[in-house]
Amino acid sequence: MKMKFKNYMTQKMKSLVLFVGLGLSSAVAFGQMNGSYTIDAAAAASATNFQSWTTFATAWNAAAITGPVIVDVKSSINIGTASVTLNANAGSSSTNTLTINGNGTTMTYTSTYAALRLNGADYVSVSNMTIQNTNTTPGGIWITNQADYNEINGVNILLSSNTSATSGAYYIAMSTSVSSPTATGSATTGTTGQPGSFNKIKNCKLYTSSGNVGPYYGVTMMGNSSNYTTIAQNNTMEGCTMSNFYYYGVYMNYTNGNEVLNNDISRSDATSGATSTMYVIYSNYPYSTGRSSSISGNKIHDLPFKGATTSTTNMSSFYGVYLYYPTGNSKFKDILDGNTVEHCTYSTGSRYVYYIYYPTYSDITNNKVDNVDGSSTSSTAYDYYVYYPTDVKVNGNTSTNSNTSGYLYAFYCYYGKTTNYAWNEFCDNVVTNNTTVNYMYSAYVYYYNSTNSWKVNRNYIVNNRATASTGYHYFYLYYYYNYEVIGNVVAGNYANSQYIYIYSGLSGSYTAEIRNNTFQANTSTAPTPGSSYIYCYLYLYYHTVYFTGNIIDLKGSGSQYYRYLYMYLSYSNPANLKEFNDNTY
Repeated sequence: MKMKFKNYMTQKMKSLVLFVGLGLSSAVAFGQMNGSYTIDAAAAASATNFQSWTTFATAWNAAAITGPVIVDVKSSINIGTASVTLNANAGSSSTNTLTINGNGTTMTYTSTYAALRLNGADYVSVSNMTIQNTNTTPGGIWITNQADYNEINGVNILLSSNTSATSGAYYIAMSTSVSSPTATGSATTGTTGQPGSFNKIKNCKLYTSSGNVGPYYGVTMMGNSSNYTTIAQNNTMEGCTMSNFYYYGVYMNYTNGNEVLNNDISRSDATSGATSTMYVIYSNYPYSTGRSSSISGNKIHDLPFKGATTSTTNMSSFYGVYLYYPTGNSKFKDILDGNTVEHCTYSTGSRYVYYIYYPTYSDITNNKVDNVDGSSTSSTAYDYYVYYPTDVKVNGNTSTNSNTSGYLYAFYCYYGKTTNYAWNEFCDNVVTNNTTVNYMYSAYVYYYNSTNSWKVNRNYIVNNRATASTGYHYFYLYYYYNYEVIGNVVAGNYANSQYIYIYSGLSGSYTAEIRNNTFQANTSTAPTPGSSYIYCYLYLYYHTVYFTGNIIDLKGSGSQYYRYLYMYLSYSNPANLKEFNDNTY
């Protein structure tokens, strides 16, 4: 329960003096509000009209709401340096709501940090207006002190003078400090408790003047470091367009049940680069108690600015979506679904387009990487970096049309584990038309952390290139308990040497089904035939194996170093080779 009643009683007593002095109606004079009101600077002050945002906020903070309150804003108003703060109201409920209809008006603010501040206010809806901040350390809206069940819908936030990078700048911050948009809660209640829960930020336009650097943080939704594993916040950012930010587009820390859905995030307002390392959506320790934490349907594009090339970008390293210890459960998975990252260009560093570190009960599905390019000749690039996963599905994702001058892993799934699932899944992914120089791992699904079995089915890996004279292409499935490898196509890739690798030396009662795959490698046009080779290595020494309907087609030139088909199937006990038929070589 929120402890806001003492503050409310103090405010109520103050209201007796304030509103009698203003000569307003008895309903307001005795600290009660309900019904319809306006904010209109052109009309006279009355029982139902406030001439400024300040007088409305003063009335709200002193009154008790006894029914739904609707406020229609009729005038665009410059509030100067006086931010508007709406405090908690003891009468607020799902019935007794505050609805502020902006009606296309503009609130202009000239001071630092947020213009509009929800300080413990609940059930407030603000819609259809513009908040413009002309300060060089600007903010739009701040939500704090357990402000719950609020909705910011269709609000444009313009930071028009954001010409230098300062860490206190933001469009919307849900935090415990107005000047620190990433300040998390640490107590059960009070100003250092949960900044806010069950809030919605929807259909907002978040932007700067053309050529501005962008706010250091776009939107922050902070949680509580003391109870994030069990207490849901369930905040949502949905359907927004953010066209500039400096370092982090969306930043979340110690959260539970937050959703970032169907947003368009770019730096299309920028004309030059920002910081050298950028994070578009950053989520640290997301949990899923009452609903799934979800980052889904977002479009990330045009970074560090629209039209950037590898020679004009200043972005060295790049994280599209950064998930650190995302933790779901059997009912509510951690969801990363249907996002697109495209037209992003970096230089000498690394890229982690989707960085997922120690995920548990996670669905990584239907995401896309398209035209993400880098120029470093020595760094390693990752489109999907999945590190120490437990009970995951990596299905239906795409890596396409991207370039790097160094080393590229389209999919990197490292040290997987199954605890409650029978299988981890790597299925229906597409890797096509990518180009790197030194080596490319189209699929690197590697090793086990305790029990680990993978379904690797129906993946399509075609027409990728490693252009160096000693370049390599790999399809690499290494050291699982149980394998299900069915219906994959690995074909038409170009490199001086190519690996197709399905390997496990684990001893035990394990099964490998290898069925209906097409494994094709052609090095007849390899740049260095004398050192070129194909290595199709199928080593399932102790497994019970079913090997049927596969096509293995290895082509090379007469001067090729070697083409190697190496098959050790159930070698420790030939009786465990249960099926071996209908294959084509």
